Amino acid sequence: MNNNDITGFIIDCLTDPGNRDKQAALNKWLEESEENQHLYAELKQLWIAAAAIPPMPFNVDEGWQELSEQMAPAARVKRMSPWKIVAAAAVLLFLAAGGWWWQTSGDDWITYATPTGDIDSITLPDSSMIHMKAGTVLAYRKLFKEREVKLLQGEAYFDVVKDPQRQFLVTADKSTVKVLGTAFNVRIESTFTEVIVFEGKISLHSGGKKLVLSSGSGNLATVSRNDDEIRHPIGNYSNQCAWATNDLVFENEEAENVASVLAAHYHLSEVKVVENLRHKRITLRLHNTPQDEALEIFAAVLDQ
Repeated sequence: MNNNDITGFIIDCLTDPGNRDKQAALNKWLEESEENQHLYAELKQLWIAAAAIPPMPFNVDEGWQELSEQMAPAARVKRMSPWKIVAAAAVLLFLAAGGWWWQTSGDDWITYATPTGDIDSITLPDSSMIHMKAGTVLAYRKLFKEREVKLLQGEAYFDVVKDPQRQFLVTADKSTVKVLGTAFNVRIESTFTEVIVFEGKISLHSGGKKLVLSSGSGNLATVSRNDDEIRHPIGNYSNQCAWATNDLVFENEEAENVASVLAAHYHLSEVKVVENLRHKRITLRLHNTPQDEALEIFAAVLDQ
C-alpha cells in the first residue's frame, strides 16, 4: 500500500472497531513490521487527542497547534516524518469536520466528502439542501452566483430552492441535470448514472440528447457510461430515496413487498408476514417514523 492507502486503512479500522474482518487485517498488518506498529500507535494517539477538539468552526493551524500540544514531545519529534504529518492532519480534519472539506485552487470550487459509514447533509449558499450517502464526494462553487454542483462519486438527494432567475445545474459523470427548483436524486454507478425526480421537473442532458423528467410515474432515467444513451425504465421508485427523506409511501402494494422495503430501510434481516397475508394489498405512509412504531403500524394495517 502507498502512504495514502495506509492512512485510509488505519482510519477505516479506527472508525469501525467492531468489524472483525477489518481488525483481523489490521492485526496482520501490524505483525509485518515494527515500523507499522509505530505508525499505528502514533495515528491512534492523534485520533484520541483530536476527539477532544471542538468540531466547528475549525481552523487547521489552530487545530494542529492544539493537537500538537496534547502529544508527548518525544513522540512528536522522533517519529513524525513529513508524510506522517499529512496523514495525521487527515485524521484531525476527519474528526474535526465530520467529513472532508477542501478548496480547489484556481476555479473557487469547494469539495466535500462524506465520512465513512455515515449519511450526511450540507446547506448550500442559496439554502438548497443536499443529503449524501456514505462515500459521496461532490463540489460546488464557492461564491455560488452560478448555482452549479459536481457530483464526483456516490449518491446525493437534492432539495433545491426555487430561483426563477438562476437555474441549478448538477453534473454527474457525462450527465447534466438542469432545474429551477425541485427535489431529485442522482446516483453514480460504475456503468451508469441514475436520476430520479420526486418533486417538480428537471431536464437531463447527455451526449447531445435531452429528456424531461417530472415527479410521478416515469420519474427515473439512466445514462449509460459506455454510449451516453439516456434510458427511461418503467417501475416504482417512490421509496428509493427514503434514506434521505425518511418518507415511505406504499399505494396498493403487496404486503411482502412492503415488508421487504421496511426491512431494508430499518436495516433488519427481515420483516415477517404470515403466508396468507403475503399478497394482501395495503396502502401505508410513514414519515420520520421510528422502527418499532413503523412495525406496529404495519401489523395493524395487515390485521384490518
